[in-house]
Amino acid sequence: VSLALTYVLPEDSNLRIVQCLLGRMKGLGFRPGVLYADKEFCEGPVLRYLQKAWIPSVLACPIRGKNGGTRGLCTGRKAYRTTYTFSDSTPADVAVVPTLKRDKKTRKQQRTWLVYVIIHLDWSAKKIQQRYRHRFGIESSYRQFGYLRARTTSRNPALRFLLMGLGFLLLNIWV
Repeated sequence: VSLALTYVLPEDSNLRIVQCLLGRMKGLGFRPGVLYADKEFCEGPVLRYLQKAWIPSVLACPIRGKNGGTRGLCTGRKAYRTTYTFSDSTPADVAVVPTLKRDKKTRKQQRTWLVYVIIHLDWSAKKIQQRYRHRFGIESSYRQFGYLRARTTSRNPALRFLLMGLGFLLLNIWV
């Protein structure tokens, strides 16, 4: 269910987007049990805000670096939790989870890694992966929204945002 929408301008920071959406949910009297966010929101200001606001969160973390960085955490065969300090000196708890995916060309299984930033949660790394996978339902609703999306050639952003909001409303009513 979509609880809040906000219009995002190119100059808006991810921190402002998170603050705006959480403010709208608070206005509805809703406090998230756990906030799940994409890799795009895994940055120092957002992490510090969520830690300070004491909002339990799981954020997908991009794997960066050739040998160091978050890629340096991707070792071993078992999922684990550890602490990590990002390049902007933001400390965070992270869960590192190895997964096996089948290569489409060779049909052999390859180990890939998933890294999650965890804020104010004491779950195991495997539990975090399982809970984050439930977020797939959000992606499915966006895919379903594609069928409801109004097609327009209007360049008016207010009209386009209105049509998008109407599409989400219809999708929520249908669900």
